[in-house]
Amino acid sequence: MIELHPKPTVEYTCAKCGAVNTPHDWLIPGMRNLAQVRCQSCGVQYYADLPAGHGLTYPMYLFPESGEVHDAYGVDWFSTWLRDSYLNRTSEPLRFTVKEFRPVRNPILLNCLDNLYAHCLYKLLNAQYYIDHCPDYDLIVMIQPFLNWMIPEGTAQAWIVDLPLRKGTEWNDWIASQIKNRISQYSECKLSVAVSCPHPDDVTIERFVKVPPFDLSTWQNTSSSPVITYIWRDDRIWSNHDSMSFIERRSVGTMNQQKKNVIELAQLLRKEFPKVDFAVAGVGHCTDLGENILNLTFENLDETAEKKLCERYARSHIVIGVHGSNMSLPSALAGTVIEMIGNDRYGNIIQDLLINESDPRTALVRYRLMPLTSSPEEITAAASSLLHKIPRIFLNFQKPWVDHTAIQAEPQSVARKFKEIKKSN
Repeated sequence: MIELHPKPTVEYTCAKCGAVNTPHDWLIPGMRNLAQVRCQSCGVQYYADLPAGHGLTYPMYLFPESGEVHDAYGVDWFSTWLRDSYLNRTSEPLRFTVKEFRPVRNPILLNCLDNLYAHCLYKLLNAQYYIDHCPDYDLIVMIQPFLNWMIPEGTAQAWIVDLPLRKGTEWNDWIASQIKNRISQYSECKLSVAVSCPHPDDVTIERFVKVPPFDLSTWQNTSSSPVITYIWRDDRIWSNHDSMSFIERRSVGTMNQQKKNVIELAQLLRKEFPKVDFAVAGVGHCTDLGENILNLTFENLDETAEKKLCERYARSHIVIGVHGSNMSLPSALAGTVIEMIGNDRYGNIIQDLLINESDPRTALVRYRLMPLTSSPEEITAAASSLLHKIPRIFLNFQKPWVDHTAIQAEPQSVARKFKEIKKSN
């Protein structure tokens, strides 16, 4: 966390003259957490991203007189969001709901507003760190309504701003005044650094979605009747057009190909695993899948639908889908993941996955990345390998099977376990 109120203590180097300055004030007009700076040397005034969220990695400077954005990092999308939001700033009042769970005396503000679902979700996941490690502070989470059901126990207040995702980058002076007035009630307030990809050690997904993840200890006894879920999304399509961006792929009529691939995948899996429970789940318009595929897709999600989907993910031995924020909650809850990724998304690899595993070797087994151009036969082969081989693979490197103390106490336990696994297959 960093100092926010009464004024930030972060130092900035003036982009015009190179002098070092500290802010005289702050402003939060939406997703941006901004320092207000006046250069003591050349007199220029500017806003600068505070080190929070993506501002931790590539802080931008905005010069309000000209509307110019100084981007020293070459991150066009982040600088463009700031430039355009300031150019098109608004003062539209929005519904601003406060949920108070306990009194706030020493606040930390966690700003989760954004225009991308995964960005909002990942910011909220920072809440656990402050709840667990900062007991002398009172956490305030500022969220959009779709995250309301995920507020973790231990939060002091939730500020729910009715800001649609499509307007998530908006600069709203009305929001800024609301936040300023509320924070000014306190003599001091900290700001969460809101890391964009929280470490798995700092996230227990059950505390947010209230659903326990898949229990890997049941794998050996249940994998002959596997639960497999394909994560559907209309705009991230399983297709053979990997030379195109994911936006271009949407416009070449590949939706039917995705449906064809999914149906073929279900058929191939059913041949090998007659008792498979196969479903298509997620957000989008998906019809005509046939009677052997459970359709759990929703064109619009509400809290009931979100919980139903999370329960399905947590029962799934395997979730399968295309890289994107659609994979975040499934990857946190399912036993294993097969994710298809296109060449255009390699720069964002793993960012969409909430890896619920602390052992690096086990993580490599459980989270499989495959090319977007993979055929249903190739995905089936990967899924079959997971279902058949995971207990044997884990026997090679998971504790207690490689723990010296445990083995020395009972040297024949490994052989007995191997025989048990082989018999179950």
